[in-house]
Amino acid sequence: MKAKSLLIGFLTGTVVAGAATLLAAPSSGKDLRNRIKTNAEEMKTTIDELKVKMQNIKDDSLEATQISKETVKTFISDVQVVIENWKQEIEPNKNELMKNIQEIETSLKQLETAIPTSKK
Repeated sequence: MKAKSLLIGFLTGTVVAGAATLLAAPSSGKDLRNRIKTNAEEMKTTIDELKVKMQNIKDDSLEATQISKETVKTFISDVQVVIENWKQEIEPNKNELMKNIQEIETSLKQLETAIPTSKK
C-alpha cells in the first residue's frame, strides 16, 4: 500500500508541476501545444518506466520472501538436529552427575546422623 501511495503522489506531483510550468511560461499557442505534447510523452515514458521498476521490486520482494522461508526452514531443521545431537552427547554426563548428586546427598544424611546435635 505504501508503494502505491508513493506512486500516486509522485505522478500527481509530476502532472501538477508540468502543467504549472507550461501554463506559467509565455509562449505561442502552437509552441505551447508542442511542449504539452512533448511533456505528455515524457510523462508517459516516465510512468511506464516507473511501472516496470515497481513490478521488478514486487517480483524481487516475492523472491526474497520465498528464499527466506526456505532458509528459515532449513535453519530450524539444522538447529533441531544439533540440539538432538547435543542431548545425546551429554546424556552419559548427565547420568553420572545425577549419580554423584545422589551419593553426596546420602553422605550428607549419614554425616547428619553421625554428628550428635548439641543443644545450648
